[in-house]
Amino acid sequence: MNEETTYTRIERSLFKDKEEATRTLSVREMEIKTRMMLCVSKLMEKPTLEDTELVNFLMHGCAGQADPVSRSQAYRDLAMVRRLVGNIRLAAKSWYRYLIVEGAKRTYNMAMEKEDAKGAAAALDKIGKYTLCDKEDTAFDYSQMLPPNFEPSDDVTLLEGLEPVDDIETKRKQLRSYFKGEIEEAQIIKNDE
Repeated sequence: MNEETTYTRIERSLFKDKEEATRTLSVREMEIKTRMMLCVSKLMEKPTLEDTELVNFLMHGCAGQADPVSRSQAYRDLAMVRRLVGNIRLAAKSWYRYLIVEGAKRTYNMAMEKEDAKGAAAALDKIGKYTLCDKEDTAFDYSQMLPPNFEPSDDVTLLEGLEPVDDIETKRKQLRSYFKGEIEEAQIIKNDE
């Protein structure tokens, strides 16, 4: 079996409190987790932050909230942060699209209050453009969709948390004898109300 990476261990304990995370992560991994969370917070505040700024942030100890790291460690941390957050630039693009549409709605309302037909039409044009209302909906081609391809296996180690049972037949016999004991009939209790 392949060993877990630092990233997978940190990702699994990402939303655990410090005490619980300390039980599963080493001191070094806890430091990396702290730096990753500080970088994620910084990216949430400013989604368009450049990688070089994040590297400098890490190298200078995350503004005093963590220990400074080398440039190479900063780039390793940055790779994990980018993997964790995904493509933040797509989120930023969605945010800008939202701002444009909200601004166009307010512009439309202002134009309608002033009975400005040209202003209202321009605002509606922007709303249509950024919500893609001017384009036809594309139909999904279900013929291109492939069903999942599962490969059957009797190896229980493929499932996380399960271990093989030694001498399975003896264990089955024990369980059968345990559950084939005498059965007592249930008594019906009547409430006298």
